[in-house]
Amino acid sequence: MSYLSTVDFLEDKDFVDRYQYTMRTGEMDLSWMDAATEKVECEPQNPRRGLTFRDLDLGSYGFSELPEIVRENRSFAPRGAEIPEGCPDVQTNVNRTADVWAYNVEGYYEEAMSRQWNASTDIPWTALQEHKLPEDIGKAYSQLLTFLTEVEMIATDVPCKWMSSLNADFFEVKNFIATQAMDEARHAEIFRKRALSTGYGLMRASVHNEHNLKFLRDADSFSEASLTLHLQAEGMVLTLFRFSEFISPTDGDKKLFRLVMQDEARHVGYGMQHLKWVLEHSPESREVIHRHLDEAENFVFGAVFAQEVLEPFIILSGKGMKRDNIKKGVEITAKFSIQQVDEYFERLEKCGLPERRERSKLHQANELTKANMASM
Repeated sequence: MSYLSTVDFLEDKDFVDRYQYTMRTGEMDLSWMDAATEKVECEPQNPRRGLTFRDLDLGSYGFSELPEIVRENRSFAPRGAEIPEGCPDVQTNVNRTADVWAYNVEGYYEEAMSRQWNASTDIPWTALQEHKLPEDIGKAYSQLLTFLTEVEMIATDVPCKWMSSLNADFFEVKNFIATQAMDEARHAEIFRKRALSTGYGLMRASVHNEHNLKFLRDADSFSEASLTLHLQAEGMVLTLFRFSEFISPTDGDKKLFRLVMQDEARHVGYGMQHLKWVLEHSPESREVIHRHLDEAENFVFGAVFAQEVLEPFIILSGKGMKRDNIKKGVEITAKFSIQQVDEYFERLEKCGLPERRERSKLHQANELTKANMASM
């Protein structure tokens, strides 16, 4: 039974009479003026930066003293407000700080707000349309853009899925992942626009990668979703964006990838700082994390092996489909794949999980790739 079915305000005579009396006489109760809350006056610590979340870290309003588990607030009430009896339980199921918090999460939010850009006006679309791409390059690029649009659509869906599950006391995290959803929606927008401006349109979706992306969406907990999305998938994509800038066919395309990179680096930063927080505040989770990574690495890093990703990347890297171009493209793609995995393990080491490298089948496969490259 829904809450509204048990509380019908328009049929509550006392409620209606009180409203009518106030509107008729102007006499008010004003008990809310005596709310049992802390009186503070926050001000910017740095006037140039303005009033930030970090400046609000005072007393009951602050985030530095959040309890390990939020028990009192399961409503929409903002942290620090008085919560009167009778507020509905909105059934938030993420109430442990360690499940969501990250070092500097408030800083990531402020950065996200100050570095927004516009996919419609910040790219030289007219110049890009005037630069006609050769058919093999154009089709390969459109295929890569199709894949990236798929990736960014799931990267929009995942944070949106979890937002309503997070306790209202974690509003810095909720606000940050709201900016992430906006970032990812803008990425999907810009990749779609670029594909449709090439003259070739979108190409083929990847069954292989559709399954990988579904795995990201189906995580059992927010921490698992964050580990898989922010640190693994977006870390992989961050490396992919850097290489894509390198192999981009025009200067306008290079600018496109620089813009999406700045957002993606912020998302990866949150994922790293969240994992670091979990390892330091919930060390018993270490083996659970390893077991999740065993499964996740198989899905997330399997994306590069999909035909719809590997082949266009080779063509773009080698700048064509002649024999020498393909040979060069294979070499660049192999180096990219190696770097992608190496950077992933470097991030895990910085988070406090250095043993992951030696425990991972992905690391073993990457070492084999390096050996094959050395023998060529």
